[in-house]
Amino acid sequence: MSVQDWSTNPSENDTIDGVFIGENCPAANVNDMGRRIMAAVRVMYDGIPNTANFVANTGGVFAGNPRFLDRGGYLYHNSSSNLSGRIFIQPSGGAVPSGMANGDLLLEY
Repeated sequence: MSVQDWSTNPSENDTIDGVFIGENCPAANVNDMGRRIMAAVRVMYDGIPNTANFVANTGGVFAGNPRFLDRGGYLYHNSSSNLSGRIFIQPSGGAVPSGMANGDLLLEY
């Protein structure tokens, strides 16, 4: 049984790998339960990628250059004064978009 088989409802979790851990179970079952949980958590841990190169969804800073495994790109500013990195694309001759910040790029076609 893996962690994905565990229930979010505590009362439904009365066995682990076929070992009964419900009310009045033998003490040895509780010891075994702890070992089985530790093994399951280790399997999960081994499957988690190294997050040192991840940035949280709420933002953050890379401690190096990100690597892409597929298509795409990123802007790298060599100056900390560049506070943004948005790219605006518009027809030639249009007004400069409002809200552009230091570090934004405006591409015209």
